[in-house]
Amino acid sequence: MDVSTVACNVCGRQKQETNHWLVAIVRDGFEGILFQPAEACSDPRNPDFKYEDICGQECSHKRLSRWLDTLNSYLTAPVESVAA
Repeated sequence: MDVSTVACNVCGRQKQETNHWLVAIVRDGFEGILFQPAEACSDPRNPDFKYEDICGQECSHKRLSRWLDTLNSYLTAPVESVAA
C-alpha cells in the first residue's frame, strides 16, 4: 500500500513512514470491532469487511468510543410493542 495515499479515517492525518498505524475492521450485521496493526492487514482486503485506517492510540480510542455509542443506542432503544 502506498503510504502517500493513506489518511486516518478519524482525524484525516496523512500516513508517514514512521507512524504506527492500526486498521479497524467491522462488518455490517455483526457485532464487534477488531483493531490490528496496519502491517498485519493483508492486501487485497476482503470486500465483505469495512477497513478504516487509524493513525494511533488517540484516534483508535475515538473510533472505539464511536462504536460503543452505536452499541449503546442499539441496546437502549425502546422495544416496539406488538398488539396482541
